[in-house]
Amino acid sequence: MATKAAYKRLNKEYITFQKNPPPYLMAKPLESNILEWHYVIRGPPDTPYHNGEYHGVLLFPAEYPFKPPSIRMTTPSGRFQPDTRLCLSMSDFHPSTWNPSWSVATILTGLLSFMTSNEATTGSIKTTDADKKIYASRSHQFNLNDPKFKEIFPELCVPECVPVEVLYPINKPSSSLNDETTSNETSQNDKQAPQVVRRNEANQQGPLVGGINQIHQRRPNSRNENPLRGIVAGGNLAENANNNSARSNGSNNNPQGNTHNNNNVAGQRGIFDQWRKWIIVSLVCLYLVIAKLLARSTVSGSPGGEPSM
Repeated sequence: MATKAAYKRLNKEYITFQKNPPPYLMAKPLESNILEWHYVIRGPPDTPYHNGEYHGVLLFPAEYPFKPPSIRMTTPSGRFQPDTRLCLSMSDFHPSTWNPSWSVATILTGLLSFMTSNEATTGSIKTTDADKKIYASRSHQFNLNDPKFKEIFPELCVPECVPVEVLYPINKPSSSLNDETTSNETSQNDKQAPQVVRRNEANQQGPLVGGINQIHQRRPNSRNENPLRGIVAGGNLAENANNNSARSNGSNNNPQGNTHNNNNVAGQRGIFDQWRKWIIVSLVCLYLVIAKLLARSTVSGSPGGEPSM
């Protein structure tokens, strides 16, 4: 049971603390017991406790402010043993050094200063900075599992997602390497994209039409390369289309050969026309000879005609 002086003093300190809280500190008493205060220290930057959330308890005696309180820290920090009384100049371990003018804000500010130092005392432990960082990253989740913390500080009970890099740092590649890899992947995707589109269009149009479209889209790399190699689609119709495409490609790629072929065809046609004329003339001559012979035989065979020699 708090004395009237203790109640009046702690109530005044609570009002002052709420109006002007010290940096990285939060504190409030229980509604049922003003002598039991709960505090939260937020780890300051440039320390292994950065972004840590450390919950603890101050138990004031009924004779406060003439006697100091006991100090405990509940959240594991790598600096103090959890739920253990701490030996500090402003704690009940050293009542002779206590100053009644000190307040809750003074006590917690001194605790934060001692926490960030490497000085050993009763209730402290020794760990590496890496361990302290791990404790800091897990501190909020630890507090969320504490019913007392959730009851007193409901405004702080917001789930947080701790970045994986805090627990397991990863050496990231340089930005230039990332840019080069990204550009290479983009160029490869650009080269492959037209082929994928053409294949998809061929599949949607069916094996026959798709095969013919592939024939027209492909171009030979050289004159000796067969543009129809490796394409089989649509039976005889596809083969005819392939032959027509091959002929058209050959005529387009070799215009001099086309001229030579045309000259050969014209020469062959001229020879054929000459032979046809000779055959017609020969047939006409043969017809006239036969007709003349028939006429003579008719005259010699008629009655009263001239005797044959």
